[in-house]
Parts: sequence; structure tokens; C-alpha cells
Amino acid sequence: MARFFGKPWLPLPQTSVPIQQVAIIGAGIAGASLAQELALAGLDILIFEQTLVPATGASGNLAGNCLPIIDQRPDNPYAQWHWLAWQHAVHWWQQQPNREQLGQLTGAAKWSTHAKTQAGWQAWASRYEDSLVQWMDALPLPHQPAGLWFPQGGSFYPRRIVQHLLTHSNIQLYTQTLISQLAHTGQYWQLSSSQGLFQADAVIIASGAQTALTFPEWGSLLQLNKGQVSHLPATAWNSPPEFALSYGGYVATTPDGITCIGASFEQQAPLGLTDSAHLHNLALLNQAYPNALSSDTLPTQGHSAYRANTYDHLPLVGPVVDIEPYQAAIRARCHQPDTITDTSAHLLPQLWMSIGHGSHGLTSAFLAAQLIRQQLLNQPTELSLTLQQAVHPARAIFRQCCYPK
Repeated sequence: MARFFGKPWLPLPQTSVPIQQVAIIGAGIAGASLAQELALAGLDILIFEQTLVPATGASGNLAGNCLPIIDQRPDNPYAQWHWLAWQHAVHWWQQQPNREQLGQLTGAAKWSTHAKTQAGWQAWASRYEDSLVQWMDALPLPHQPAGLWFPQGGSFYPRRIVQHLLTHSNIQLYTQTLISQLAHTGQYWQLSSSQGLFQADAVIIASGAQTALTFPEWGSLLQLNKGQVSHLPATAWNSPPEFALSYGGYVATTPDGITCIGASFEQQAPLGLTDSAHLHNLALLNQAYPNALSSDTLPTQGHSAYRANTYDHLPLVGPVVDIEPYQAAIRARCHQPDTITDTSAHLLPQLWMSIGHGSHGLTSAFLAAQLIRQQLLNQPTELSLTLQQAVHPARAIFRQCCYPK
């Protein structure tokens, strides 16, 4: 049986069979957060990563900022999802016994060089408690203008977080394992891979920018942007930052003295570090924070990866539909969607996804993991139906079918 209130073309299933073993495809931040969430619920987890080690793609940065997205439309699903996701990520970090090894949420400053943006942000901050965000007439930085201060913001260490998430005894990690095909037998999923056959009661796709390798129809819905982060040693700064900064670019601190500054966003660009992207990152920093650096030395180290974005900058989180029959069912009613009564028959059994987090996976992935755990195990969901449908994977298929470019 499925729930399809509100938008019947976005059905939310109710699991009717026992679930014990779950296969997760992708061991970046999205897959690893799912693995821990479900392992803590008592499930047995098989997680597959095609590279030699986890967290080599977009989750491979040394550090990234843990901050909310500012959106001045409080009732907009985009604003709601990312605000709740940030709070959920902060709560997750606070519950970890070794949290200082995973990040430093000791505060973060955010400002803009545009006066109109600053004024909008000041009004935005007035809606929230000071414990979450404060407007400051002078940020705690040398010669900095007014801006936002997030007492619970800061920097996360993605590689360390992924490693930590995968340590639960219920999780079995398979690296250098590319899943090439899925087939449902009527009772369970069979996964064909470079290492042989596996089976699981449920499967979750969390393969990020690599989704198109096994699921080209879903990969085609993602836009891949190359992001390059530059690494600066402590000696490059007149005064090394003590907390995370966001200014159009960003600064994220690491425990070993390296500072990550970023980030470039380049469409259809090949991976690999480039001087032009390093210069871009330096220019953003120098414009927003003049004289912060002690030299003009061009960075030589950094990290380059693809980030998978969606058309509306919300992730694809939830149950997966069988695309061709789903499209056939909705195509004739595209311009009268309220006449669609039920599309639950086109849900694939116990197949889920958490992809398309873009550059916000560090905050977005934890809320996505909680949502899938609650849906998969028929537990009460904390998110509203509106938000569950706002991130439903089928919304992208609906748009592609009914409103093609």
C-alpha cells in the first residue's frame, strides 16, 4: 500500500515485507550516513564502493563548511529542507563521542560584499533564535564588515566522517566493487558486480556523480559541476582563521593546519587541479577578506571532484519509480496532475535513492538518511508530507516528462 496524499504522482510506499539486509551503492557521505543510520536500527548493511577507498569524490575534501543555506522564503521547500538539514547535521555531530576528530563547530562567520544582500540577511536572521544565528555589526575578524555569526556553525572533515560512519559492526564494506546490474527476483534484489553476485532485501542508490554508470536514466537527471578546493598552509596567512568563513567563497579549517579555500564550479570541465581554479579561489578570498594572506603564492595542492546537482537544487531522496511505465501513466495527464489518482503500482519494490546533494552533502545527507530509514521501516516521519514530496525522486521524472526543455 502507498501513501499519495497531496500529490498522487509522488507516492510514498509502506513496506509490507521484513527488511533485514540492505545494500547501499556508494560509500561517500550520502551512502555512509545511510549505512550508520540503518546499522544503528539493527539492519545488516552491505555497502559497495567502486574506488579503492571511500570518500575520494565530492566527499574527499579535507574540510568543508557546515552552514545553512540562506533563503529568504521561509515557506519554500528549498529553504525548509536545507535549514532542517543543517540543524540535523549539527545534532548528529553533537552526539558523536569523538566529535572533535570529525569537525569543529565552534562558530562560523558569513558576510557579503553587496549591501543589498547584507540587508536581506539581517532581516533573515531576525526570524531565528540567537543560539542559531546572530547578526553582528562587526564580525570577530580583523577589519571585517557586519555579517552573520552562526554559533553552531563550523567545519566538518568529510574523509574522517565517512571513515567514522562505516565503523559499525553491522556494516560490511566492499571497495573496488562496481555494481553493474540490479534484478528483483520477487523476493529480494540480486546485485551483479565485478566481485560476483550479492543479494539484499532492499537497495539504496547513493552513488552521487557516478550514478550514470549503473543507472543512466537517473544519471541523466543530474548536472555534474567540477569543484576545486585549494589548500593553503598556515604560513600563507597573516593570521590563520580560527573558525569557518563564508563570503561567496569559503574557508574551512582542518586539524593539521591546512586551510581549505573554495570553491570553483565549472560545468563540463575535466577533473584535475588547474591554476585557473586556484586563482579563482584566491580571488574570492582576496575580494572579501583583503590582506588576509601573507603572500600571493599560488596553491599547488587541493582536491577536485564532480558534484551532482539537480534542477531545483534539492536532492533526490526517497523511493524509486520504474521510469518507463511511470511516464506512460502520467504523460496524458501532465497538465491536469490532480486527476492522477495513484501511481504506487510503478514503485520498484524496496528500491530507494539519496543522490543529487550537490555541494551541500555535508549537511543534507544526514537528514536524507533519517528520512529513508523512517520510510523504509514504516516509522513515523518527522518531515512534513510537503517536504517528503519536495525531495521525492519521481518529481524529476515528472518534470522531465511533462515539462521537457
